[in-house]
Amino acid sequence: MDAAKGQYIHFLPTVKELLEQGGVLVTDNVLRGGDILETHYAVERRNRTIHKRMREYLYALTHDGQLATTVLLDGDGIAVSVKK
Repeated sequence: MDAAKGQYIHFLPTVKELLEQGGVLVTDNVLRGGDILETHYAVERRNRTIHKRMREYLYALTHDGQLATTVLLDGDGIAVSVKK
């Protein structure tokens, strides 16, 4: 997935439906240059909504019982999820 970063959380349910068992979802730019690892208050005000949504997306990926997810720290971050 490489789309509007603030919309990833909204795309996830449809993507999960489309994935077959063993299917792989690769999500680009999940760490946004490390900003996602920062506290909400350290992020510029104009970026706080996307920050919040990306954190929600990462939480959803890593806590979803149907997905096994690893986040790679390379570049802006890549999440690799496999449907169980």
